[in-house]
Amino acid sequence: MKKILIINSNYYEKISSSLLANAKKNLNTAKYSISIINVAGVFEIPISVKKNIKNFDGSIALGCVIKGQTPHFDLI
Repeated sequence: MKKILIINSNYYEKISSSLLANAKKNLNTAKYSISIINVAGVFEIPISVKKNIKNFDGSIALGCVIKGQTPHFDLI
């Protein structure tokens, strides 16, 4: 069984919970072993992938960046 890591940026909880639920639903039907790491924001996603890349067969990054008053949209 393939091991998949989902890194979920849960800053926008309503959006991220929906993304996560659909990812889990699709992976469960394919019978993957799923692990989930919740991170505060999208900047933390690449760091989490790098720390865990050797322990999993694949990674899925889930996050949402909304253009607003912070420069996150331009940087990501």
